[in-house]
Amino acid sequence: MLSDNTYAPHILLVEDEFFLRELVTEFLVDAGFSVSGVGDGLSGLQALESDLRIDVLLTDIKLPDIDGYRVAEAARTLRPGLKVILMTGYAPSPLPPALHSVVYQVLQKPFPLESLAVTVAAAMES
Repeated sequence: MLSDNTYAPHILLVEDEFFLRELVTEFLVDAGFSVSGVGDGLSGLQALESDLRIDVLLTDIKLPDIDGYRVAEAARTLRPGLKVILMTGYAPSPLPPALHSVVYQVLQKPFPLESLAVTVAAAMES
């Protein structure tokens, strides 16, 4: 558990499935991260455009409005150096070349929650 004066890395979670968003948020908070969860790509873009501190973007690829690739592309432009982790429940497709330098990893759903905190921490250190 992090103490009040310890820096808690902040994750922006973009996931349209409410239950999964809540589950991942709870798990990451229990692992010592702070999390802002939003349910669509447009809300993710708004968060990226805001002054919210974001250490890692964790986004689903398939979203109801704009996809996670576009959210990641916006992160590359708005917050250079921000690490991105993509999640997908569909067969992985080739990563767009423009995102190779931004995307740390693509997680195939379902993935073990236990590995998520390790993946997020590793993304921050890379």
